[in-house]
Amino acid sequence: MRRICFVTCRTWPDISDSDRLVQRALEARSATVEARPWNAPGADWDGFDAIVLRSNWDYHFEPDAFRDWLDRLERAGARVWNPPALVRWNLTKTYLLDLARAGVPTVATVILEDESRAGLEGLMAARGWSRVVMKPVISASAHDTRLVSAATMDEAVASLRSGAIRRPVLVQPFVEEIQTRGEWSLVFIETEMTHAVLKRPAAGEFRVQPRLGGTVETPEPPDRVRAVARAALAALPVPPLYARIDGVETAAGFQIMEIEVNEPGLFFPHAPAAAVRLAEALLRRV
Repeated sequence: MRRICFVTCRTWPDISDSDRLVQRALEARSATVEARPWNAPGADWDGFDAIVLRSNWDYHFEPDAFRDWLDRLERAGARVWNPPALVRWNLTKTYLLDLARAGVPTVATVILEDESRAGLEGLMAARGWSRVVMKPVISASAHDTRLVSAATMDEAVASLRSGAIRRPVLVQPFVEEIQTRGEWSLVFIETEMTHAVLKRPAAGEFRVQPRLGGTVETPEPPDRVRAVARAALAALPVPPLYARIDGVETAAGFQIMEIEVNEPGLFFPHAPAAAVRLAEALLRRV
């Protein structure tokens, strides 16, 4: 009997409701599935046929410890998905610069070198951006993500100065279509798109997370959206077992906002057959 670990975290130690669909599919195929927080003191990782990064959602609070943990698993010969090399690439949002260099349409991204008010204002003026989104290069679930304009500039700079926002940070133009058209999330198992959702923020909000009032719909994505997502998938440095590709339709076309191959929420309640597909793809590897 194959023994599978779904990696969780101390903040959320249980298997998520979405991933329980994958758990049931695996157990129906004679595998056992255990949840184990990546940061549980003294956790034993031996004996698993596969270790799958699923809801290790607090990794960004201790990124160095998470990298060290991942490195130890790799040195021990553990079979980890997604592959550690791909996960390490994905941990820092500078991967967006790699995608842009590869020709993938990506929301413009700049690492803020000068964290003073003059530096931030100068960057925005040079790019013609009146509003920007600022976030740490290592972050998740919109944590420490700020919408910065002339009205909120002092607050943003003070947060940088005090360390309330972890540095370094990246700056992107505020994409207004997030509020009017929503954000697509396209889910891939191996190289095939299995399903997609369209996330919309609450009124007056720009972040789409459900905890902030965001909602989820399940329309079919247009071909132009699918094509860019596939180009982004092809640009990854290592083929993934699973990936979620997020982006927004703009006047310039569909642009990638994020790629998740570490601990993506995969929206399986909206597509239960995709959970079965992930289970079967995983079992082919063990």
